Amino acid sequence: MLGVGSSAEGAGAGAEGDAASRASHPGAGIPPAPCPSVPSRHGAGKAEDTFKTPPFHLDLWFYFTLQNWVLDFGRPIAMIILPLEWFPLNKPSAGDYFHMAYNVITPFLLLKLIERSPKTLPRSMVYVSIITFVMGASIHLVGDSVNHRLIFSGYQHHLSVRENPIIRNLKPETLGGRGVPPAAPPGVPPTPQIP
Repeated sequence: MLGVGSSAEGAGAGAEGDAASRASHPGAGIPPAPCPSVPSRHGAGKAEDTFKTPPFHLDLWFYFTLQNWVLDFGRPIAMIILPLEWFPLNKPSAGDYFHMAYNVITPFLLLKLIERSPKTLPRSMVYVSIITFVMGASIHLVGDSVNHRLIFSGYQHHLSVRENPIIRNLKPETLGGRGVPPAAPPGVPPTPQIP
């Protein structure tokens, strides 16, 4: 019979042939990597765990949504509903309190979100990001607060600074640029004064 030898010869020839084929093909002795879509016989649970999608953090989503709706969307509504007499112009308004709460609560929510992230960032990068966010939100708070006070004081945004009634009625008059003009350097004509 062709191709069939004794068991000792067949085993020896097969082993030599397998060794020769493994040597000629690098990586042939390494078992193939398991396919994520086809579970293997052993360790099927581990393969599924590594390819699981990250969990959705419903609690953080709820807190971010609630904070955004109450503190950001509700801010102008609170300013409309609450009477102005409760918040004189030399005190923070309802909108300012909403902004302050936003500036205090959001960094903690962001830290919690970063803490749950599967990838870790360097601590310094996390802190610089949070500080940058708080500084930006604080600058927005100051700008919004100043704008609110200017509008309720009678400032009109469509007019230039010198033409605004609030600037024209400033006392002393030198504050509005209507008093004694500053001394012009030699050779430069003086600036015209508003009557």
